[in-house]
Amino acid sequence: MPTCTLDEIVIGIVRFVNTEIMASGQAIAAADRFDLAGVDSMALLKILLFVEREFGLWVPEEDLVIGNVASAAALGGYVDRRRRTGD
Repeated sequence: MPTCTLDEIVIGIVRFVNTEIMASGQAIAAADRFDLAGVDSMALLKILLFVEREFGLWVPEEDLVIGNVASAAALGGYVDRRRRTGD
């Protein structure tokens, strides 16, 4: 996939979550916390698989901390940082 901006990454994650995870009429925004929106561990795994497929980046277990995966904005920021640093 071509290089994406941070905004494009976050929009992609939000779009995926809203179409594949959330119930109709229960859309989330970028800053909404996944856990408070009802995203469970299985749904988070689906989101992480989407990130791997769409952005070519796997999130290792040691990076699965609230600051990195709390919301689409947090996860998008993590993906953007990792892609820019090449880690």
